[in-house]
Amino acid sequence: MPDQQTTAPQAGLGWIRSLVWSVFVVVAGVLLIASLRGGPMPTEVAPPLRGADLSGKSFELAQERGKPVVLYFWASWCGACKLTSPTVDQFARSHPDVTVVGVAMDEEADVRAYLREHDRHFPVLVASEQMQHDWPVRALPTTVVLDKAGRITWQRVGVLLPFELNFHID
Repeated sequence: MPDQQTTAPQAGLGWIRSLVWSVFVVVAGVLLIASLRGGPMPTEVAPPLRGADLSGKSFELAQERGKPVVLYFWASWCGACKLTSPTVDQFARSHPDVTVVGVAMDEEADVRAYLREHDRHFPVLVASEQMQHDWPVRALPTTVVLDKAGRITWQRVGVLLPFELNFHID
């Protein structure tokens, strides 16, 4: 009789465990398909982006033609950016042939304070009013991939999964 009492709770746990795994597999599949689909893929050349990074070095997007570019729009106060920034940083370190640039939608003092505690291996520009006009980012973080011709080929609004950028760089 004691065996019947111990198997009933275990049977309940098995059902719950199966449900959790099923939900996990479905969510992982949806995320993978969404990642491979990517965001809108307009064929036009990306708008201009020019400014100086926090070290004072000038940057002009048009000068980067001939190699792929990743633009990462973020802010120091953004919780999802804190999850995505290490992924972008790791990608920048492991892909020196790709130009990776962060565009902080933040106050310069806040960006500098954040970067003192969180070192990044890509240049960071603080978004000017002109940048915000030319690049109307809807939500943070937003990651945009440009091909060698300067065309937007993929974008992700929200948290970036560690493997995503590898699929979208030509």
